[in-house]
Amino acid sequence: MTYKPSPKPDFDKPTHIKYDLIEPYMWGDEKTGKVKDWIYVSNLSLHQIIFGLEPKGNFKHSDQYRTIFGADEFLYVLSGVLIINNPENGETHKVNAGESVFFRKDTWHHGFNYSDDYLQVLEFFSPPPLTGTSGLYAKEKKLLEKSIYKRQDISFHNNDFKNENTFKIIKKDNLVWSLEGPNQEVLIGNYVKTEFLNVKLITLLPFQKTHVFEFDNNTSYLSLNDNIKVSINNNNQEYKLNKKDGLYIPANNKFTLENKNDFNVEIILCEGL
Repeated sequence: MTYKPSPKPDFDKPTHIKYDLIEPYMWGDEKTGKVKDWIYVSNLSLHQIIFGLEPKGNFKHSDQYRTIFGADEFLYVLSGVLIINNPENGETHKVNAGESVFFRKDTWHHGFNYSDDYLQVLEFFSPPPLTGTSGLYAKEKKLLEKSIYKRQDISFHNNDFKNENTFKIIKKDNLVWSLEGPNQEVLIGNYVKTEFLNVKLITLLPFQKTHVFEFDNNTSYLSLNDNIKVSINNNNQEYKLNKKDGLYIPANNKFTLENKNDFNVEIILCEGL
C-alpha cells in the first residue's frame, strides 16, 4: 500500500462528533502492519484521532510509512495494553488502559497491543499534519534500517540512567491539578503543556454542572463516559455525549458541561494552536 494522506475533517461551528458515525481510515503495509484510525478533527489548529490495533497486533515502520514526525504526541490508552517502543534506541514501556504516554518531535516509535483485547488509543498531535509535520515530514527523515527492542544502556547503579528518556509515562496521580470556576467547583488536571500541545482532564462529580467555559483557541474533546450534556450558550444547542464521542468547539464559544449520571465522569480536552 502506497502512502496517502489521511482525511482532514474540519468544522466551523460547535460540533458533536459521534464515534459510531466516523468512517475508519486504514493505513500501513505488510512491513508496518495495518492500523485503523478514527479521525475526529484535523485542521490547522488541532488533530485528534483514535487508532486501533487487533489483539497482539502492532505497527512498525517502512519506507512508505516512517513513524517519526515533526510534532508533539500525546497518547491515552482507552482499551488494551500499549507497548510503546523507540526502535532507534530500544527504549520500551508498558502503558495500561487509563494511562498515557507523551513524546516530542523526531521520536521514532513503534506500537504493540500486548493483550487479547482490541487496543484503542486516543491521540492528540501538534503541530497538526496540515502544517507539514506528518507524512511529508517523515519522508524527509533518513530511513531507520535496524530496529532495536531491548535497552543496551541499563545499569541500575549508574545515576545517569533514565528509564523514561524519549517517552514520558503519565498516570492520573501524576497530573498537575487545579480547581477552576468562580467558586473553584471544577477539578481539572493537566497532562502535558508545551508550546504546541495542551491536554487536560475534566472530572465531574455525580450530577455536577460546570461553570461557563470559554477558550481563546479552538478545543477538541473526547468523552470517557456516557450521558454528558453539553450546552452551547452562543446558539442554545444541546448535545448528549456518549463514551468515545468527540466534541469540537471553535474559539470564543461559551458552553457548559453537565454530568447526568450518579457516578463520576471524565472528559479529555486539547486546546489548539
